[in-house]
Amino acid sequence: MALAKGYDVSDYQSSIPADAEFVIVKASEGARAIQSGYRSKIATARKRGLPLGHYHFLHCEQDVTAEVAHFCDVVGDIGTDELLVCDLEPYNQGVSNARATASKNAWITAVKAAYPRNRVGLYTNLDCWHATDDFYGDFLWIADYQRAPGSPNVQAPWRFHQYSESGGLDKNVFNGTAADLRAWVSGGTAPSPPAASGPASWERLLAHVASIPEGVYEGYNARDGYDNLTRWGTQFGENGVAWCVIWDWCMYSDVGLAGLVPKVNNVSVFSDWAKARGQWSEYPSLGAWVNFGNGAHTEVVVAFTATTVTTKGGNSKRTGGDGGQGNGVWTHTYQRRDPYITGYFAPSFDTCPPTADPHDYRAGRTAPPAQEDDDMTPAQMDDLVERVAIRVLTYRNEDDDKIAQAEGERSPQVYDILGRIDANAAVAAERAEAPAPTPVTVDAAALVAAISDPSVLSALAQALAAEVAKRMES
Repeated sequence: MALAKGYDVSDYQSSIPADAEFVIVKASEGARAIQSGYRSKIATARKRGLPLGHYHFLHCEQDVTAEVAHFCDVVGDIGTDELLVCDLEPYNQGVSNARATASKNAWITAVKAAYPRNRVGLYTNLDCWHATDDFYGDFLWIADYQRAPGSPNVQAPWRFHQYSESGGLDKNVFNGTAADLRAWVSGGTAPSPPAASGPASWERLLAHVASIPEGVYEGYNARDGYDNLTRWGTQFGENGVAWCVIWDWCMYSDVGLAGLVPKVNNVSVFSDWAKARGQWSEYPSLGAWVNFGNGAHTEVVVAFTATTVTTKGGNSKRTGGDGGQGNGVWTHTYQRRDPYITGYFAPSFDTCPPTADPHDYRAGRTAPPAQEDDDMTPAQMDDLVERVAIRVLTYRNEDDDKIAQAEGERSPQVYDILGRIDANAAVAAERAEAPAPTPVTVDAAALVAAISDPSVLSALAQALAAEVAKRMES
């Protein structure tokens, strides 16, 4: 099927290209600005019989009511087969995602009320789409320059795809033929894009990751030992350096998905990139890049359960941990609540992979959330009391090794409950805008003697149980 080809034009373009099968013309911006060539361009489009749209560049920092009035005044009376579009690109406007969302929704709703018989839609790019809600009015016009015409990387139903801005022209296709477009703007329907055949992109990625044999891949010499030289470093263009992020990128590049991820060699940089684009999550999903140790290491998520996450990556040790210090490709399984896990970069695949995120921006949850049990057995409470005592005893001495050993030996149930206690306490403190509590000086010798007394230990356990119950209720 030959998709209808068209352009969007503003005062930056002097005319409408001769091969256009439709055109969308910029009418206004903010509450005052107009386009000097707007009238002549829409007159040309109508004379040529082109399906026509009018768009407004929204300034989310301004009063939406004034912007709507300005746009409607500029556009005036139009035929019911002409489109009206909100252009949402709130860069450098100093507004939050919530404010941009509210402004966009208010504009579309108000313009639809003013032109109830016309189709009113949204233009935006993937970054802004993921940062706001899914309301787009009557149709979505999405900009994605990384994908072929007619294949934007978005799951929502789309009508127009802006696939290029090369040569000073914004090039678009409609989701259908020219005849489909004319029928649609006249109030009819147009076909949806055909379903993709074959495995989803994330499935191809996971199959490729699984195909890489585990083992040592770095070069070795007697003087320096392992040297960080790998085939993936050569492929990436940086060899002899830490290569965990390089390995992640190469896995995507090998299956044609390099456009979904940044070509960087730094865990913190790709994490910031993902956060800026709404592609960051606290939950695992298949194909995600995990940030270990707040920037120390990364691997690709290949599986997860309600309580664990399994990853595979390069520049890793067979035993896991010690980000960036390994010499091979290995698979590891961690508790999802392990503090070593900072978060996940969840790339925007063509379909949503299995995810534990209940609010995944790519789709709804496709895997059950972790089942949480707030009840503690007496043995678990004893473990908790022991952990608290060890922390207090070693607080002044900063005996990190002893703390780490004690924490590593606790049961997964206690680990989970403690994590929730910490999270609840942090939320409560944030809501109350209260400073973090000041550590208390404790007589270590007296505490050692006290917890040697079974009656004192039992009382401490009961007090902690009451505190746990209290915090779980809040």
